[in-house]
Amino acid sequence: MKLSNKYLALMPGLSLAILIFSAIIITWQQQGISKQPEIPTISWQNTRLPDWNQITFSKMPAINESGSFQTPPGVTEKLGYNPSRSWNAGQKPDSFTMLGDFQDSLKLQKFSLTDIAQIVDLDLQKLNLESFGVMKFQTLDSLVKAIPDLKKNHVSEVKSVLDLLDQYLSNSFDTNQTIGNLLQQSPHLGKLSLSSLNLKSYNLNSIPGLSTTPIGSFEKWQGVYIDEIPGLANVPFSQFPNPINPVGTEVGIVDIAFATNEQQRKSTISGSDKEGFAVPCAQDCSHTELSGSPAVNGKAWVSGKYQLVKGGKGILGSVNGGKEPTGRQPFGDAFKVAIWDVSEVDGMITQALFFRACMRNNFIDLGCTPYFIGPVPFMSYREKEPIFLGAIDESKNSVSTPTGLKSSGFTFNKPPITSGNALSNLIPAAKGDCKHLHSSGTNIDALSNAMLSTEDNYNAVGSYVCDSNGNCGRALGAMQFMSYRSDVRKIILSKSGGSQFLAKLDVGEKVTGEEMMQYFSPTDQQSLIAIETNNLLSIASQQVDLSTRKPFSGNRLIERAAQMHFGGLGIPADELVSDVREENSVQEYGNNVTHKYSKAMELMGCLK
Repeated sequence: MKLSNKYLALMPGLSLAILIFSAIIITWQQQGISKQPEIPTISWQNTRLPDWNQITFSKMPAINESGSFQTPPGVTEKLGYNPSRSWNAGQKPDSFTMLGDFQDSLKLQKFSLTDIAQIVDLDLQKLNLESFGVMKFQTLDSLVKAIPDLKKNHVSEVKSVLDLLDQYLSNSFDTNQTIGNLLQQSPHLGKLSLSSLNLKSYNLNSIPGLSTTPIGSFEKWQGVYIDEIPGLANVPFSQFPNPINPVGTEVGIVDIAFATNEQQRKSTISGSDKEGFAVPCAQDCSHTELSGSPAVNGKAWVSGKYQLVKGGKGILGSVNGGKEPTGRQPFGDAFKVAIWDVSEVDGMITQALFFRACMRNNFIDLGCTPYFIGPVPFMSYREKEPIFLGAIDESKNSVSTPTGLKSSGFTFNKPPITSGNALSNLIPAAKGDCKHLHSSGTNIDALSNAMLSTEDNYNAVGSYVCDSNGNCGRALGAMQFMSYRSDVRKIILSKSGGSQFLAKLDVGEKVTGEEMMQYFSPTDQQSLIAIETNNLLSIASQQVDLSTRKPFSGNRLIERAAQMHFGGLGIPADELVSDVREENSVQEYGNNVTHKYSKAMELMGCLK
């Protein structure tokens, strides 16, 4: 038996955030991007698209401004690597972005060194172990876990392993025994770290199977910088395991460039994946007005240099005050594209890229920061030139926040007029509320975050399924709300075109995540969370735990609430049936959520 859908869902955090970063340095306003780079392009529908066959991390322009963020004690130990960053103007993105930042977007961890070498014509025989950035994190245990066949090799056959054992064992040992047998007899040796060796002394091919093993198989791969993986920075974006592609097809015309003296731009196509890409601007609305199809004609793409919006997800969503430049994501989640400098005088606009940091391993998920690491210069356009826009989102969830900068009179021949360091005041949000409790004593913020860490992306669209009552539809969004729910339908129907979209869902027509996000945005999804959390806990607390013959309470209450979220209100407690992906049974899901709930409580500082 397999579960075909999920009945209830929760969203992250509510007020869950921790004071995770002690320093953020942002100086976007110091200068304009005086010289735009030459970005390779191809022609498509009368406009220019980046030629991702020629664009690599190493060929990307350098970041224009310096910055940093620092994690406090404890976070590094929980993740197993130090996610703190600092970057200086002039650095390329491959030197300040980590593999973990792209684990869901580009999926770089699926590469092996052999895969990369075949793409970029790299001679692996000339490389040593130190050049492979994951090696400094490996122990004997993690190495054989990543390369199981290594257990079959004799100790004498793997020089680095032999030398590592020689360092720590004063007595002689049998070098003809297999590595697997050695670790079975002396499991404490599995904790020996390869970082104690001079890794430059060993070739990559000295460890059998190393070059053909996916990077994601190695311990703490998430904390390795792009430029620490040989050849990776030279792989074109089009050849990544999840290659960059346009999201949507809309093209507009850069009609007129406007400076910050523009006010009250209610019809926009800029924003964030958290608020939707139609966030209005109230003041200092420097932008380009677009012409073209009815979907974009007369609308504004507002400059992210002068307007901020909410961004990020999970605990890291509080970094930089939870703010990022307003913009668009026409090429997916790897980075954000913002209109940056806008000159009425020159009739010209520039674009800039912004990156984010994501931190997740098998045990803890801190989410992703807003897209605030930038600007990295990108493309430029003049008035009356076509511009690629991607998918158009008509939802309007809030108003953007002015940065305080001014662009009146700005020309690309001299820097813009600035007024004060408004961005330096952006700091992380306060801690989650330890007093935000259900009547049972369960912390709602922590439980929401625990459940979210097991779920999908905001743009996730499930298979078309029917429940035992004949309700049919698809699971939507990060928490897989079923489309036949009345509260979900009410939100979708409130949007222009919502009734037609629901009709497609009701009969099982194919819909994309991009289309779903237009009618059921991340903010819409968040709006359903508090009530859902309370309902689950209230229902579970009224049920009898057959293992104790008493009502569910404590950790068992959390397990039961999670089980009902996973399998529906009618699912029997501790069932061993799995979901359609066969990744978790009902019982396993409840146990996982309970473990993550404890971690969330610890991070919130609620455990005394």
